[in-house]
Amino acid sequence: MSIFERIYKRATIAAGLGIVCALALSSCSLLDARAMLDPRDGFGSDAYLLPPLELPEDVTEKVCPSRFGCERAAESERVRIMKFSTYTLAQAETYNLARSGFRSDRFVVEFLDPSVTDDEWRRVAEVVDGTATPSPD
Repeated sequence: MSIFERIYKRATIAAGLGIVCALALSSCSLLDARAMLDPRDGFGSDAYLLPPLELPEDVTEKVCPSRFGCERAAESERVRIMKFSTYTLAQAETYNLARSGFRSDRFVVEFLDPSVTDDEWRRVAEVVDGTATPSPD
């Protein structure tokens, strides 16, 4: 085998490995770690300002038909969390809520109780923003 053939072979292998690595790394950015989260049991009772171990009510059938892109929804008397099919639709819903809610990725949190304090608002935001994947519990 000539030197040119060896160089060509190594270059081909290196290029192939480069393509494989590039594809593997780009697929990581497409992975949405929170895609499997369900608003009802993915965030815990703190996100709904509920006592420990108490779950919110599934209100998907009641809430989602009137909100374009809404896939799932759960609520307590004070907080509702909705999951949208895209970030853009979640952002649009957040604009509709004005100051009574916020967006965290594809999730929209709506405060149903006007007596929610700033500390409670921040606590809910920390729980929702800090939840990356479904709980193994």
